[in-house]
Amino acid sequence: MEISLASQILFHIGIFPVTNTILTSWIVTAILLFSGLTVGLNYKKLPSSIQQVWEMVYEYLEELAVSIAGEKGKDYVPLAITFFMYILLNNWLELIPGVGSIEANVMVNGVKTFTPIIRSATSDLNTTLALAIVSIFSTQFFGIEASGVLKHLKHFLNPMEIVSELSKFISFSFRLFGNMFAGDVLLAAGASLLVLVTGTSHIWYGVVGGFIQIPFFALEMLVGLIQAFIFATLTLVFTGAYTSHQE
Repeated sequence: MEISLASQILFHIGIFPVTNTILTSWIVTAILLFSGLTVGLNYKKLPSSIQQVWEMVYEYLEELAVSIAGEKGKDYVPLAITFFMYILLNNWLELIPGVGSIEANVMVNGVKTFTPIIRSATSDLNTTLALAIVSIFSTQFFGIEASGVLKHLKHFLNPMEIVSELSKFISFSFRLFGNMFAGDVLLAAGASLLVLVTGTSHIWYGVVGGFIQIPFFALEMLVGLIQAFIFATLTLVFTGAYTSHQE
């Protein structure tokens, strides 16, 4: 069992290295674009199963946004639902058989190394940090849009508010990364449990390892859902804090 903290490079497009987490991110983005366009272009009053999923998520987040920031909160639902669906699909993608275990023979520093072709993008700190940056800068943008630059800057007259804002980059990125990377480790450990305990390897261990992983899979599905929900909800909460100013 080999676990890498960093994502692995699969190939290059010019001078741009494409890692397994970037490839996964492209796959998830393509799935979301395809399903979103399919629902949008074939909207029905009696919705299909895909449309029902999109509507259910959108309506729930819309109600949440209104409860946080009033009617104005509806404007920020598209951002929140994008975060939620993108993170959720990445989190659940690691549960598909073959993800993380199907490998390619890739040259690394002149040495051929077996590298997983697909790896959950949210188990890469680069991805979670990028998501955190988009979320935090979006809340600032919406805050400036709602109240103007000078009024928005009044939020930061207290130095602790600046520290709090900067700490969001760490909390947003490391919370998501830590939970999903730990999930990868947990699933790998569950699959290799018999090998680790006995110190030997047999073909039939794979069958037993599959049954051992069932409770871990259920736990990871729940954790993946919760982490996606937390990220989307916190984005709405912080946006509401800067855009709704009640007496």
